[in-house]
Formats: sequence, structure tokens, C-alpha cells
Amino acid sequence: MDRAEREEDRGKMLDAKITALLAGVVTFIGFSFRLQATPWSAGTALLYLIPLGVLFSAFMTKRGVLSPTPESLVTFFPEYPTATLRNAVLAMERSCRTNDRINDTKTRRLDVATASTGVATLIVLVSQFAVALR
Repeated sequence: MDRAEREEDRGKMLDAKITALLAGVVTFIGFSFRLQATPWSAGTALLYLIPLGVLFSAFMTKRGVLSPTPESLVTFFPEYPTATLRNAVLAMERSCRTNDRINDTKTRRLDVATASTGVATLIVLVSQFAVALR
């Protein structure tokens, strides 16, 4: 039960980080068009579509479920035959592994989105600095 709760908390923390980075990427796109949009600034702003797509794919990752719940095992334990209880515990183990893989996928996508946001921001800043020097 503790393992399942930790994995659920991990998923919630990943979702919060993804949301924060998504808000940042959308803000970067908005700031790219803040005053006078030049073809150069508009083109570099398109770089933010890469992390935006990765972040959306991280959000599209399905959430796992715990089946059966540990509470139901505790409540109805005397009524379960041993074979059913064994199957229930195995199902819980499978769901824990599934949730772990789901959160690992979200973590990888968040890492890619963070790195691509950093690269896009660096390119945008350098290009804006170059345009400002002209």
C-alpha cells in the first residue's frame, strides 16, 4: 500500500512539474511576439513547439490504477479464499509495476521537454541579441 501511495504521489509531483513547464513554454511563446514580431523572432518562437509537443505527450500518458485496493483486502479478507487473495496481491503488484513504468515515461518526457525548452530559450535569446545589435 505504501509503495502504491508513493508512486501515486510521484505521479502527482510529475504532473505539477509538467504543468509549470507548460505554463513557462506558453509564456515564452507569448513573449516572443510581445512588441514587433519580425520574421526572425517568429521563426525562433516556433522552436518552442518542440517542448510544447513533448509536454502534451507527457500529459497524454495515462494514469494507472490500483486494483484491488488494499482497503478492500483488509475489509473483506476473511471472505476471500486463499487463491483469490493470491491473485489480488499479484494484481496489485502488476499495477504497481505499471504505475512505475507510466511515471518513468512521464519523467523521461519531462526531461526531454526541459532540455528542449532550455535549448530553444538559448537560441531565442542569442537570436534576439543578434537582431538587437544590428
